[in-house]
Amino acid sequence: MSHLKVDLDRCVGCKTCEIACSYHHRKVFDPKIASLEVGEAPEWPGVSIILYEEQTGSEMGSHLSCDACEGEPGALCTKYCPVGAIQLQSRRSCRG
Repeated sequence: MSHLKVDLDRCVGCKTCEIACSYHHRKVFDPKIASLEVGEAPEWPGVSIILYEEQTGSEMGSHLSCDACEGEPGALCTKYCPVGAIQLQSRRSCRG
């Protein structure tokens, strides 16, 4: 199983990851269905990223659960991030 690791110091808020993600799910460019949402961080200056995974109903709205781009050679959000702020890591590699 995998998860996304995001470096918020590198993220520039371009939302390319949202577009790539929505394309993976439905072959359309629609950030409203993406498994992640990029926005301004209300608590600090900079960017925040919400990852929608294993949530249901009203928590997700129209967003789809992250499946780490199952069926693709790699996660599209990591592939198309212009600054390399997102990495896909296996759960096994995250354990100490």
